[in-house]
Amino acid sequence: MFNTIPRTFLREYLIVYAILLSLVLTTIQQAEAIIIRDDRDDTDYIVKDADYPALVDLIEKGDCIGTLVHESFLLTVAHCAADMDEGDPLVINKTPNSVSKIILHPKWKKRRDEYDIALLRLKKPVKNVTPLPIYRGSDEVGNSITLVGRGVTANGLRGERGAKNDGKLRKCTNIVTKVDDHFIEILFERPGEDGITEIEGVGAAGDSGCPAFMRIDSVRYIAGLNSWGDGPKGIKVGQYGAYDYQTRVSRYLEWLDSVVKFPDPPSKKTGALVPSIRTTHLPSGSMDQLLLSFSAENGKSYAIEKSSNLLIWEVLESGITGKDSRIEKSYPAAGGRGFLRILEE
Repeated sequence: MFNTIPRTFLREYLIVYAILLSLVLTTIQQAEAIIIRDDRDDTDYIVKDADYPALVDLIEKGDCIGTLVHESFLLTVAHCAADMDEGDPLVINKTPNSVSKIILHPKWKKRRDEYDIALLRLKKPVKNVTPLPIYRGSDEVGNSITLVGRGVTANGLRGERGAKNDGKLRKCTNIVTKVDDHFIEILFERPGEDGITEIEGVGAAGDSGCPAFMRIDSVRYIAGLNSWGDGPKGIKVGQYGAYDYQTRVSRYLEWLDSVVKFPDPPSKKTGALVPSIRTTHLPSGSMDQLLLSFSAENGKSYAIEKSSNLLIWEVLESGITGKDSRIEKSYPAAGGRGFLRILEE
């Protein structure tokens, strides 16, 4: 004989369940990963872990990322670090390590709050990975940033809802639309809209803390840390028209420098290579593809960048390894507008 559940109790249970479910969904939206264009192949976004040895999975693979900024410190967002404990194991470039101290910004209070930044002190100094420098300028607006993360992925039509997690590392690019004292803002444009980049993307659930790089003279600087996403009325996180927000690292330099004596940034690399460029044309006569060819030295790494004005450069592809032979690449001509350059990384 089974007892029936009183209706009053059941109603209260369902209300509590709904509240808990709402809290869970809010928490899930905090972690950020990569959502891609619907008109580009996913393989255009996938990168090798070996190309980003300074990136470290934190809570688990596909759930929060930290970046090595000193041989003994990782930089991440506070809402990820707050879910960790001292002694948690880490693997950095295939080498075991662990967290010895968690340092949250003293003004951070809760998820989706300002001051969403933290440092993780490592038990052992890292000797087989070069730390990445932090950006110390103030001119992020209008510049291209590159986000690198691991987590759920989908395209801008579907957004975060229904996305999947395959454990692969992806990168995307975007243009900074606005900044304030705490965040860098980017907008997910739809294909065909002004301002969209070749591998446009924004964050979604899975990888809060992933770095947003600005490239200056072939050096990657950490300008932001993926923090949260939002959309205007009727637009969900990760859909076209949604906004993505990165903690603006340059606004926290005073606090960061009070905790860590950062190494000097690497010396500027100069000397862009001059490629051989050919074009293919459509039957109408308009340009279809740009075909690049350039000589590469064995063991060196190269990046290809694009610009519409010779001032702001967007990374089309990086981590191209030379093998004492010519490297050939092809890219859409985009109506014949723009400039390309090849830099040694």
